[in-house]
Amino acid sequence: MAQEVSGPQGSQTPQVSEEELATARLTVRLELFKLSIIQLRLLLSGCLSYSEGSMLISWQKWTTEALDRNDIDKAIEWAKKIAVFLKEREEACERLMNKARKHSKRYSRHSSRH
Repeated sequence: MAQEVSGPQGSQTPQVSEEELATARLTVRLELFKLSIIQLRLLLSGCLSYSEGSMLISWQKWTTEALDRNDIDKAIEWAKKIAVFLKEREEACERLMNKARKHSKRYSRHSSRH
């Protein structure tokens, strides 16, 4: 006879203590702060458009609203979306900057020959 393994099922939500909830909220808020710094750096370097910045502000607002409702899962979902978007944008920007540096080096050598 097979043993049944107990665990979370379907829509059942595990009971979370107030301390665990506070810790989770603080962790997500700290992550949002770190992501805001990355977002600001990308904005200042020209790697993020105004509309993308506005979109990210909306996502951050929705994350904060979810935290205020104690919907940690939704807050984490939004924070992950922000993190993935910023990581992809950061990588794309880095590739473009590397290309620009190589291009600049190539042409600066040619111009010094004349």
